[in-house]
Amino acid sequence: MKDSNVTITQDVADSLLVEQTVYDVHGERLGIVDDIDRDTGWFKVEPNPFSDKDLYVPFMVVTNVDPKEVYLARSKEELHSRFVNPPARTTEVETVDGEEIATTRQVSGYDGSSIVVEQANVGKLRKRIGEGYVVVTSDDVSLGNIKRYDAATGWILVSKAAGARYDLVVPVTVVSQVDAQFGTVRLAVSDADLQAMKHLEPVDVVFAGTKPIQAS
Repeated sequence: MKDSNVTITQDVADSLLVEQTVYDVHGERLGIVDDIDRDTGWFKVEPNPFSDKDLYVPFMVVTNVDPKEVYLARSKEELHSRFVNPPARTTEVETVDGEEIATTRQVSGYDGSSIVVEQANVGKLRKRIGEGYVVVTSDDVSLGNIKRYDAATGWILVSKAAGARYDLVVPVTVVSQVDAQFGTVRLAVSDADLQAMKHLEPVDVVFAGTKPIQAS
């Protein structure tokens, strides 16, 4: 990016405020700013009542910000086709000094580059996960409680949450934090990322002491 664009984007980061009204390129009201992540350069827009889903918007599509309003360089249709999910995240695992380290990356909302958002020691997390823990995604979606966990293979079976049709299988490599005191497991990826990873699940997951469980 040119220096002028960097300056504009930094001005956006400094000027965005929760509850500012957001408009598309045609001046149509989209909703209000609900959450801001200045580290990664994205903000969440809560839509008008009875309208579409929340929007997750990169700073780089903002054209103007004043104390009460934010204007974007995209139409409502384009925004709802591209930005209804949090920015996609991918996780890669490598061995560093004998330790399994999972690194999660996503696109920066400032300039579109790939940035590191999470790093976790997989080996240490494997030992802390327990059955019954609640699993929560990076975008605060509660997936349900851990039904089975195999520390050897790293597969976690999450009992289906309210409204879900099937249990969910999650790899330990996308876990970012484990809070044993409160019985929670937080993932480094969003609910949409997990759906995109479905093709990576094994056909049959075998947990120690149980029969094979069909992955959904």
